[in-house]
Amino acid sequence: MDEELSVLKSIYLDDLIINNDDNQTSITITIYSNGDENDLDRDKRLLCITFIAELPSTYPDIDSPKITLCRSRGLTDEQLNEINSSISSCLELNSGSCVLYECIELIHSKLSFYELPHEACAICLTLIDNRNDIIKTNCHHFYHKNCLSSYVKLKKIELEEKYAEAKRNGFYIEKDFRNDVEDPVCRQILSNSIIEQLSSLSNNEQIINTNEENRELIDKLSPHMRQWQERTHALFQQQKEKGGIIDLDKNQEMIFS
Repeated sequence: MDEELSVLKSIYLDDLIINNDDNQTSITITIYSNGDENDLDRDKRLLCITFIAELPSTYPDIDSPKITLCRSRGLTDEQLNEINSSISSCLELNSGSCVLYECIELIHSKLSFYELPHEACAICLTLIDNRNDIIKTNCHHFYHKNCLSSYVKLKKIELEEKYAEAKRNGFYIEKDFRNDVEDPVCRQILSNSIIEQLSSLSNNEQIINTNEENRELIDKLSPHMRQWQERTHALFQQQKEKGGIIDLDKNQEMIFS
């Protein structure tokens, strides 16, 4: 076992943590997907998971290590179950042999295969299918770059209006909050680096919501979302026919007479 741990340490260097507590040896390593070829900032990698292996004193001759996977990012329950199943098969096939390297590289290959986060963009509710369209916030949420850019623009307009109104009314403003844009999901303040990145995106790429782009978004909607749209549209028409919703163009003379 000592020789195997020494080899692993030479491969993974400081990424691998070896613990020796109460006559129990364990290793911990966070495994990332490949990401961009030249991207050395691992926090920008889309997928990751922490691998913990508890090594009994009888490993590897008699017993296999106890593997725990935790703190995953960007993975679905289905993908996690598939990884766990693959690890179990790997342990079974390599019973009586050193297996830690095989398990770590198996997980790495799985993450690189999955690569894209499986959850939908929380703004447009469509799946993210192009890694070049992704932006990850400081609170680890994924969005389409264009979606988050449009959201930030609207929020900054709202904050500018609130700031101007507070100034007009003579309210004491302890802190300039005009750049305190909240994440759409968790309401944590987006970092300055994210705001600057989106600002650069807006300057370099004209974000135009053409009918064709909107049609592409509609085509990507899940069947569940389509059914929800159809139900809400039918409800809207029903309320409109019964007078629950006023058509301003049709009833303008009646309203203002």
